Amino acid sequence: MATCEMCGTDRVTTFLSEISGARLRCCSRCIESNNLTVLERRVPSQTVTRPVSSKTKTYTKNIGKMEKEVARDFHIRIKNAREGKGWSAREMGKRLNLRLNDIQKTEAGVRPADNILEKIAKALDISLFEENVSEPERTIKTPSSRSMTIGDALDEFLAKE
Repeated sequence: MATCEMCGTDRVTTFLSEISGARLRCCSRCIESNNLTVLERRVPSQTVTRPVSSKTKTYTKNIGKMEKEVARDFHIRIKNAREGKGWSAREMGKRLNLRLNDIQKTEAGVRPADNILEKIAKALDISLFEENVSEPERTIKTPSSRSMTIGDALDEFLAKE
């Protein structure tokens, strides 16, 4: 299940289609209503049933795994790439099936949903995600009889200055 890149419907089966020279993954409803040509249909894989074993599996969390996060300057990258292609914000909205207001908000720094960012990155051929650099955790000493309060956090903050 995926998101239709034309109408934005979530959790639908999508097919690769060509629209005005652009290749998009569209749902069957968009394909039928716009008489689009399907370039690729996914063949559903056959499910294999396996007997359930009585062994218990243990899973460990991969601490070293780095997840991707949105770049801090994503809005600047989007605006520069759009202008580099010679597109107006309105034209980009039409090409990506997004509202002009959404494009303007994104370029102003308001973070949209990940699927919209992926759609924009694909259309502009840019990278908007980067590796997550997590900051090391630190321990805070508090009396064991109670948990940390806002006052404790304020005292710690003021102690830094």
